[in-house]
Amino acid sequence: QCAAIARGLATQVPLNVLRVFTWNQAELLVTGRNEVDLRLLREMTVYDSPFTESHPTMRLFWEMMEEFTPAERSMMIKFAWSRDRLPLTAADFSSKFKITRLHTSNPNQSFPQAHTCFFTIDVPEYTDLEAMTQRCRYAIENCTSIDNDGAAGDFQVEEDDEE
Repeated sequence: QCAAIARGLATQVPLNVLRVFTWNQAELLVTGRNEVDLRLLREMTVYDSPFTESHPTMRLFWEMMEEFTPAERSMMIKFAWSRDRLPLTAADFSSKFKITRLHTSNPNQSFPQAHTCFFTIDVPEYTDLEAMTQRCRYAIENCTSIDNDGAAGDFQVEEDDEE
């Protein structure tokens, strides 16, 4: 069975090249780090107006990402890009992570939308960290299939007054 795996792998990568690496190094090169490097992600992020890195909503976004667990960070990457790991270095990115404003009448009640083919998320102009975290957490936990590129429209959830 191992010989069959080696033959298959040899069709993609010369086996003598693989001998240079330990299995840990080869795994890292193939699959990437299993934890999201927020410094690298920030470096590889671009913003669409009115967002900038210093915009209040983006400060909330990065605070939320810092507070997320490693699993939630991976889920956010998967929500935005259909993969749960980042490339190892900035040079390995095929495109930058783009954050655009989602125009909505009630931002704190709205959910982000993803465009996985473009590594882009549309984020409402949240003013409240708790609302942002709650909506983003719902999106990353429940929207796990390829996005509809806007087919969902301006989806909002009304708060229950009885809580």
